Amino acid sequence: MRRTREVRAFPLTDLQVRAAQGNDEGGGRLTFRGRAIVYDSLSEDMGGWRERIMPGAATRTLAAGPDVRFLINHDPNLLLARTAAGTASLHEDDAGVMVEADMADVSYARDLAVSLERGDITQMSFGFWVTADGWSGATHEVFGIDLDGGDVSAVTYPAFAATSAELRAAAARQTGATITAPEPEAVTRALAEVRAGKVLSAANRQLVADAYDALGALLEAADRSAPTPADYPAERARHRLRELELLARA
Repeated sequence: MRRTREVRAFPLTDLQVRAAQGNDEGGGRLTFRGRAIVYDSLSEDMGGWRERIMPGAATRTLAAGPDVRFLINHDPNLLLARTAAGTASLHEDDAGVMVEADMADVSYARDLAVSLERGDITQMSFGFWVTADGWSGATHEVFGIDLDGGDVSAVTYPAFAATSAELRAAAARQTGATITAPEPEAVTRALAEVRAGKVLSAANRQLVADAYDALGALLEAADRSAPTPADYPAERARHRLRELELLARA
């Protein structure tokens, strides 16, 4: 079964950014400390359902020494530190998971430090895979996660809504909700923003995710029926789905 990467965000707490002693020329490096994962805290409304990361969810993956990157906005081009390099570390406590990092001596690390100290960036997010979960009413409870190959990020926008199509479909079945397709014109405008090099707004990120889910539901229906409707062949839908998946992860 294919693993699906999830992304979630929490308010940034236990924040500490400081300059460590540098070289003899007066340079220095920046160290970062903040909470990447918060246990036992309900998420925002994710469309009729909420989520809770249960205490101990990261225990097993942290014991295995996962390779986790510290990024800005989940952008692999903005790499600040990495556990495999010994420049970042993750520590679990009763409240969740803390990240400590000796940030690379790069301009965007200094820019991030300024934004954090000013309070312009106030959230952390993490990319992970669910390994054990269940439902309690309309609450998705995550009991186990895998962080190996994932990341922790300082983020501009919250990412609670960045759930996989599989989980969103499961939530719809659990709550009895239906997945409705967004207006095609709105999706087209969102895609045009990306092609123009603009950062997707939070609303448009959700729009892309909704379009992804709607196309996924369309493919499921097409696979159950034969022949495939001539006016929307399955291969075209699959191509569009892959494109939207990439955009949703941007």
